[in-house]
Amino acid sequence: MVDYIIYTDGGYSSSSNVGSAAYVILKSDEATVLRQNSFVLRNETSQRAELKAILAAIDALPDRCRARVCTDCLAATLSLGRPPRRKHQPDADLLLSFKQLVKRKKLMIEFQWVRSHGGAPWQEHCDNLCTETLAEAESIDPSARG
Repeated sequence: MVDYIIYTDGGYSSSSNVGSAAYVILKSDEATVLRQNSFVLRNETSQRAELKAILAAIDALPDRCRARVCTDCLAATLSLGRPPRRKHQPDADLLLSFKQLVKRKKLMIEFQWVRSHGGAPWQEHCDNLCTETLAEAESIDPSARG
C-alpha cells in the first residue's frame, strides 16, 4: 500500500527552446490533492522535463513514505531507480539525483506508466498544468519564441 500517488508531466517546445514540468501529489485515495506545482525549464528536452517533474515531486514528499509515480514517460519508468548503464549516458545526472534523493529521504518509490491522453483524469490535469505553464512562458518572454 502506498501513502501517496504522484502524477507528472513534462513538455518542451523546440521552436522556442523552452519547456515545462508539472506534478500533482495526492493522498492514496486519489481524491485529495496535497500539492501541485508547475515550472518553466530552459534548454531541456521533454524527457528531462519529465524527470525533473518527478524529482521535484519526490523532493516535496515527507521522509519515510511510500509513493507511486504515474507518468506517461516510459523511459522514466524504465530508467529511474537503476544506475546509469554508462558514465556519459544521457540524463545520468538526473538518474543519480533520483537515487540520492530516495536514499536520503528513505522513500519507497514505485512507477506506473499511464497512456498519454488516455483519459486518466489526474494525468490530464498534469498535462494541462504543463501546457498552460509553457504557453505562459512563451507569451511573457519574447526570446522564448525563438
